Amino acid sequence: MTLTRSLSVPALTALIASLLVSGCATPGGPNQTSAAGPAPATECNPALAAGLGAVVGSLLGGGTNSLRGAALGAGLGAMACVAINYQSQQVKSAQQTQNDYKLANKGRLPEMATLVKYETSFTPATIRPGQKAQTSSYIEVVPGTKDATPVIEEEMTLYKPDGTVLTTARKAVSATSTAGGFRNSFTIPMPDGVPQGVYPVKTSLYVNNKRVTGQDTKLQIVQWNGVTPATLAFAN
Repeated sequence: MTLTRSLSVPALTALIASLLVSGCATPGGPNQTSAAGPAPATECNPALAAGLGAVVGSLLGGGTNSLRGAALGAGLGAMACVAINYQSQQVKSAQQTQNDYKLANKGRLPEMATLVKYETSFTPATIRPGQKAQTSSYIEVVPGTKDATPVIEEEMTLYKPDGTVLTTARKAVSATSTAGGFRNSFTIPMPDGVPQGVYPVKTSLYVNNKRVTGQDTKLQIVQWNGVTPATLAFAN
């Protein structure tokens, strides 16, 4: 039986994703992260995912739309392998941040753990498929007199060009609840085959499960070596 009816992008995305979950993802999903270092290698193979997506897209595209469906499916399949990797390192003890805060505040400490500094940068802002972008953050939280062991978490969310969530990761900056100074990074490896476009990126910092600050930026994926069929299919 020949399929001649094309599917909408959301429906095609859902079908491809359901196949990839069982065929390409590791236990725990493709968006696995690690606070101690980069995520371990997953079984999600971007080439395999793109190939599977192309086959599904071609079959469901039907008729004259089969090539466009294949290209669209390949791009969506590659996006299923996008994951965020996380690293964190404590570079300043809670006692050091406490001493610095006292010097600047007449020997007083806040009652509750307080964010002293949050600096973050995102580089590069423009990459090709197959390359990586990374946020680098410095976080400093002083312990409070009534809150000496706060839970500090940083979150990154990567959105598709259409504004829907592609992947997200929220990780504690320390394996044990503690204040101090931390250098963190989120790395976004974009596999070959992902469609070009502007991917919004949002970072958020939480102290005791309360969002205290964050940053919005954008990651642009471009085809420097020419526009691929997948790019055209996704854009139209």
